[in-house]
Amino acid sequence: MKKTSVLALATVFLLASVCFAGERNMIRNFDKNGLKDLNNQLKKQEKLIKKLQKQLGQSGASTTTVQSTEDFVSETVLDSAGTVINTVPAVGIAREDGRLELYSNEDENDIIHIEPTSYVHETQAKIAVPSSYFLDLRGMYVDSDDQRYTVDVAVLHDIDGNTITLTNLDETNNVGTAGPIAGGRDQSGAFSASSWIHFFFIYNPVTGDVSSLSSASPTAPTLPTGYTFFVRTGAVYFTAESKLLQTYQMDNKVVYNTQWPKFASHAGSVNESVDITAYIPATAKLVHGTFVLSESETKYMYVASDTALKIRVVALCHGAGTGSAVVGATGSKDFTLPILTAQTIWWGTEGASDVYALGISGYTDDL
Repeated sequence: MKKTSVLALATVFLLASVCFAGERNMIRNFDKNGLKDLNNQLKKQEKLIKKLQKQLGQSGASTTTVQSTEDFVSETVLDSAGTVINTVPAVGIAREDGRLELYSNEDENDIIHIEPTSYVHETQAKIAVPSSYFLDLRGMYVDSDDQRYTVDVAVLHDIDGNTITLTNLDETNNVGTAGPIAGGRDQSGAFSASSWIHFFFIYNPVTGDVSSLSSASPTAPTLPTGYTFFVRTGAVYFTAESKLLQTYQMDNKVVYNTQWPKFASHAGSVNESVDITAYIPATAKLVHGTFVLSESETKYMYVASDTALKIRVVALCHGAGTGSAVVGATGSKDFTLPILTAQTIWWGTEGASDVYALGISGYTDDL
């Protein structure tokens, strides 16, 4: 009886040892497998984080990385002004074209669509190029009613500041066509004589049509129905005879045959203002011209941007004979001045005799 008990006890102890060893092996195997799975998940998450960091590092966006039940996904928080947007668990997939697509799971089954109003760093123009950017802009006189504009690249805008880039435009506008209408003017009545007409490229985003428009306003033309994008391309003077002045425009510089605000005249004061409304538009930022003697004299004179004469050009002119408003006179001095007061410059002459002339040959527009 005693031997039997000892044998039974030994058997129980052996079985217990075997079970305990088996449990330790199971635990060891479980830990090994669990760590392997966890390590795989961490590696997978590390790849996703690197993709997101690489992509988001280029765009300047910011992310907060968290560990969650969704397989350690990256959580991107999008904010918009005055609006609270809930956090969105997402997997970011970097595409070859540089886009970053967000999915709710790693299998790429459900793409997450985000409205543009929720973008973090949305710019007003949506692109880096500002409105009124032109490449190889040209403005050309066609006839007394028609002005033509061509451009390789132009950036148009709508009233909200959104922009669109268009290429290879060639549009001719007829200021005699009643509107608002594409290819004509933005008003039903005719433009006033002795005034400036401003020209625009316009675009209809629904039909994709590009056209032109003429307006008395340099900033707020009345657009034809459907056209929401526009950009000013230049300005042309509508003469006293209600005809377009013959001009040629290269980018933002406009040139024409020299016009004479003063000829066979003199300054009535040391710094007399000269109204050049008929020679440059209110949008001009530089004026280009010449000043000469209209008679046979040797005199000095000057032109200036301001009444204080802080910015001025002085010339000692010699006239070999009587000048002409058609061909000019000798001893000319060319000048370029900034326009500090709209459509106004100043001049002064050495004497009070009518032997001086001041001509304008063009301007640089503020497009």
